Amino acid sequence: MEKGKRMKPFILGIIVLLALLGVQTTSAQTVWLDQLDLSAATQGYGTPRSNKTVDGRPLTIAGKTFERGFGSHSESLLTIILDGKATLFTALVGIDDEVKGQQPAAEFIINGDGKQLWRSGVMRLGDEAKPCSVKLDGVKKLELVVTDGGNGNYYDHVDWVDAKFETTGVTTLKTYNPVSSEIYILTPKPAASPKITGAKVFGVRPGSPFQFMATATGDRPMTFSAVNLPKGLKMDPKTGIITGKLAKAGAYNLVLKAKNAKGSAERKFRIVCGDRIALTPPMGWNSWNCFAQEVSTDKVKRAANAMVSSGLINHGWTYINIDDFWENNRDSKDQSLRGKFRDEAGNIVPNSRFTDMKGLADYVHGLGLKIGLYSSPGPWTCGGCAGSYGYEKQDAESYAKWGFDYLKYDWCSYGNVLEGLPENDPSKVSSLSYKGGNVLETAVKPFKGMGDLLRQQPRDIVFSVCQYGMSDV
Repeated sequence: MEKGKRMKPFILGIIVLLALLGVQTTSAQTVWLDQLDLSAATQGYGTPRSNKTVDGRPLTIAGKTFERGFGSHSESLLTIILDGKATLFTALVGIDDEVKGQQPAAEFIINGDGKQLWRSGVMRLGDEAKPCSVKLDGVKKLELVVTDGGNGNYYDHVDWVDAKFETTGVTTLKTYNPVSSEIYILTPKPAASPKITGAKVFGVRPGSPFQFMATATGDRPMTFSAVNLPKGLKMDPKTGIITGKLAKAGAYNLVLKAKNAKGSAERKFRIVCGDRIALTPPMGWNSWNCFAQEVSTDKVKRAANAMVSSGLINHGWTYINIDDFWENNRDSKDQSLRGKFRDEAGNIVPNSRFTDMKGLADYVHGLGLKIGLYSSPGPWTCGGCAGSYGYEKQDAESYAKWGFDYLKYDWCSYGNVLEGLPENDPSKVSSLSYKGGNVLETAVKPFKGMGDLLRQQPRDIVFSVCQYGMSDV
């Protein structure tokens, strides 16, 4: 009996020890990165993807495909709240093979509580996936960062694959987006009485179609008028839109007026008719960050309507600019983007989403806005659509004929044709090359050429140069 009593504490101790060991064993968990809410990530293009690339394809680095991971695009940031409950993070990182033929470069960085814990060094397309293993004891907030590698973020499709956390006591982790999802407006609400806004000076060339909208905040209906409006111009009193043509160069000083039931306002306005346009920075909207390759006529019209209905137009916002993918594309499997690039005369052919470019321009102009579009001096745009190389004159004439007011001209593939088209075959040219961009004379040449052609057109077209800051421009 005494022996049995002595055994009880020993047996109980063994049971307690085993129980403790059991708790410790079951509390050690593996939490995969792809199981977390990746929508909290911010990135330079596209949508964060679980177990897919940023374009929705299988994760593939240097020829090897991975089932699990996080597909993103630089510049990117994913913040994960650990609260000291993770002990280790492991992953393989690299550039995804889906951008084959391009020249991406990116660097992967891991920060914990504001301190850098690991960095990959600059990685390029074709590099084997690089392993990382980072101890996380005590770390409360972890940041998975990808930078652009120093050459811009074009085609920086990046993957964190086989990425997982070792945790204690938790089976999931929270992600955090530092950008508030709550919609808020800091600008004070405009007064009910009129206040004239927008540019105080406007540039136009002699003989070019004139369009300027006198804008004002305040309750509607509102009427507009102009004192000393020069010959050749007229104003619609209901909309404030001034149209017409000026035959003679010179400076014209006007007074714009706006009136509603709550009061009236007036402001001096100056028209400069000469060789210079865009005397103030263009204000408007560009389709790329909103729609990217999904842009269409309907979406452009909706954006224009939103510019009006939101009231932005009353603050001087003017341009509705179509970025890449209004042209036909060489690589896409989307049939709406496939078609002949040019007609027999060399004129560019928009894709099937844009069947009436002049009609679209007229629609936007009818709202009091202006419209722009996009091309490249190379044979291909950055997205693999038809560029202007060899057809600059036809393109400039098409833009003017359609009634466009703005051109964004993007370097893209031009670096591949500095010495001419290889074997006279555009298919041998990739969509992006920085070659020659850091030699000022070379960098200037394609932009000067298109700029000269735009000046020859019978309408004013604002020329926006996009060359990534090369040659210290």
